[in-house]
Amino acid sequence: MRGFVLALMGTVAAAAGAAPVTLSSLLAEMTDRSAVATVPGSAWSLKQASSHDPRKNDPFNAETWHTNQDYGNFIHTELNEGRREWVIMDADGPGVITRWWIPLLAEKDAQQVRFYFDGEPAPRFVAKLNDLLCGQGFVKPPFAFRGWNETDLANQLAPGYKAARGVSGDLYLPIPFARHLKITLDQAPFYYVINYRAYVAGTTVESLSPAVLEAAKPALDKAAAALLAPEPAIDDDTKWSGLSQDRPLTVDLPAGPKAVTEVRIHVDPKAAPQALRSLVLTARFDGEDTVWCPLGEFFGCGPRLRSVRDWWRAVTVDGTLTARWVMPYAKSGSIALVNVGAEPVMASLGVGTGPWTWDERSMLFHATWRRQEPIKTRPMSDWNYLATTGAGTYVGDTLSVFSPAREWYGEGDERIYYDGATYPQHIGTGTEDYYGYAWGMSNFFSSPWLSMPERDILNQGDWRGYTTTSRLRLLDGIAYARDLRVDMEIWNWADTQVDYAVGSFWYARPGATHNRVPQPAEAIAAVRDAPGSLKRPGAVELETLKPVAASRDLKVETQNAGLTEGEWSGGQQLFVLASRAGDFVELALPVPDNAPRAVSLWLTKSRDYGILRFTVNGQKAGDDYDAYDPKAVLAGPVALGTFTPKDGVLTLRAEVVGTNPASTGPKFYFGLDCAVLAKP
Repeated sequence: MRGFVLALMGTVAAAAGAAPVTLSSLLAEMTDRSAVATVPGSAWSLKQASSHDPRKNDPFNAETWHTNQDYGNFIHTELNEGRREWVIMDADGPGVITRWWIPLLAEKDAQQVRFYFDGEPAPRFVAKLNDLLCGQGFVKPPFAFRGWNETDLANQLAPGYKAARGVSGDLYLPIPFARHLKITLDQAPFYYVINYRAYVAGTTVESLSPAVLEAAKPALDKAAAALLAPEPAIDDDTKWSGLSQDRPLTVDLPAGPKAVTEVRIHVDPKAAPQALRSLVLTARFDGEDTVWCPLGEFFGCGPRLRSVRDWWRAVTVDGTLTARWVMPYAKSGSIALVNVGAEPVMASLGVGTGPWTWDERSMLFHATWRRQEPIKTRPMSDWNYLATTGAGTYVGDTLSVFSPAREWYGEGDERIYYDGATYPQHIGTGTEDYYGYAWGMSNFFSSPWLSMPERDILNQGDWRGYTTTSRLRLLDGIAYARDLRVDMEIWNWADTQVDYAVGSFWYARPGATHNRVPQPAEAIAAVRDAPGSLKRPGAVELETLKPVAASRDLKVETQNAGLTEGEWSGGQQLFVLASRAGDFVELALPVPDNAPRAVSLWLTKSRDYGILRFTVNGQKAGDDYDAYDPKAVLAGPVALGTFTPKDGVLTLRAEVVGTNPASTGPKFYFGLDCAVLAKP
């Protein structure tokens, strides 16, 4: 099978390293797909400022290495014009901020951030931090956005856009500084992670200012259009071909120097999800095997064929998978699609190539994969993505996690070491923070820098099944001269066993070595079925009913997380935040006829719950019920008796009549899962 040839846009040859670093040059670099394939012309290292727990100061001290108070930490405080300010970054230049993440906590909406450049006593920029990082300040989408439940970041450009609270803000506008940059907040910080390049001394960098930002508007508009552009149409002349275990599809590339500019694969959708693991993309350039990665992690969709798109990859549900990593080679190259499973799969493969000038700064593209199952979540541990030696740049990863537990899996922090470091230069504040989200992602999201296909369960309180997240490093790649190690902490609220699989993407000079070997046995292991929420036969899901009556100002919510034992029918309960004896809620239970029904309830017990009294159609139903338990557990069935509907309805009233002496906190809360109505 032959590959299709695409024109390579722009100049791919290595640029001279003497040009000054400006906002416009950084935007051009951000949108030049070939830039990551060369050793940086202006040498820099990527550093990180974060609110991580300062007790994590010794990788060999298990008592502190896995502590988790990753908020409220800062460098120091100072007084400026009589105003107390919390310093969260204080860095000598030349440098440039390349990425900034925060969770958008409502209590911090008024918090202001100040940028002090080059030792100046007054800030050049003052803004509300939450507004700035979600694209509502002087930085607009796509360079700042909310990472939350949108099919595409472009949606946030729509007039009148609104997003839910409790999400992340992500800023990717480059913020260059010539000699120094200090960032302060006028309130104590919450969580934050800032990545910035530290250039070698003598590099000329133009500091950001309002005037520079205004002058760069054409460059900003051009970069935004490139980042949000739809996938270009191509003339794909590949043909369907049967792919079996003993007959891979191979494209032998034209003699170099050349660069691969696109890989496009079409997989029979009926072969998913297993084919996304058992079909493996491999590549060999200039005599080195540089790529071995199953399709799901290589293209960012994980083990499910679900739509996703970022700067480098795109997946559609018809089975079309596209990657636009630039892969240079000096002399020769080949790309193959290999089926390591036993079942034949129908697939096609096409490869686009373009010109490349190979020189001493050119690097080979690598994509490696690791999967491990089971991984015990107790004790906490660090799980290695990749360790490599040589010179190169780490440019992204895709992590797929399977969890059998509802509890949140992603408290673990990245630990990234390079160039001989024994203590990580990067320690973050959580797995979801590393991937640019906050408080979990219950749906799906696409942007140039972050992407996440739809999860198995669209519920922030239920993390069972597969969750796949990707981080692509357009300007925040990690350049290293000698070696690199990327670890992720396994920190799960549940004592359980999880399945992790990661695709890591990096460039390196020829001759690099690494610790990732092909894992065909792990790739052919069965992809698990999506979990389903328990549905009790004949149950009326009480959280789906709107109360027909309730005590004044009573707050009623749907709750989907928090149980330590049992499982709510439908995965949710009606959570009533009662505050005193006498608080009540009434629900109309529909019945298809007026025949008598035996009514039983499934309820929740917890440490801050009260004592309940029930009536049905005004009649006392069962005994008073003490809903206290030191843990949050499901209880039932609780028999209330047999009642005759009125006009096809049984009206259930739940009223707080007291509280257990051991109940803590609010003391009067209660939770109703479902009612089962049976003919006696």
